[in-house]
Amino acid sequence: MVFTNKSYGVATPADRFAQATKKRPVLYFGLPFLLTVVIGSFALSELTATKYNVHDNRTKAMSKEEGLKLNKNRRKLDLQEEYWRLQAQDVDDDWEIKRVDSAPTPGITTSPKAADSSASPSS
Repeated sequence: MVFTNKSYGVATPADRFAQATKKRPVLYFGLPFLLTVVIGSFALSELTATKYNVHDNRTKAMSKEEGLKLNKNRRKLDLQEEYWRLQAQDVDDDWEIKRVDSAPTPGITTSPKAADSSASPSS
């Protein structure tokens, strides 16, 4: 059996990393977690800002058709004038109030005759 020439005590970078994680597990677990949280926070803040900027641009931008609808020489709105204008319109006033009978509920009588006969005692 032939032994290779390997010096005892010389550590490779992988051995050093393994020893460091055994001594300080924060380097292996905690540090990547904290880096992920911090980088994620910056990324999400950028995405949120982009979302609000897109929304602002949509609400501020008006097409030419929308701009034409906003005529600066339009008449002022007066509620009293609108009321009288609506009153002057021809409205169909040929309607009557009609009672619609509801579906009968078991155990409950709604007719006045049934209520009077049950309320007065028979002699």
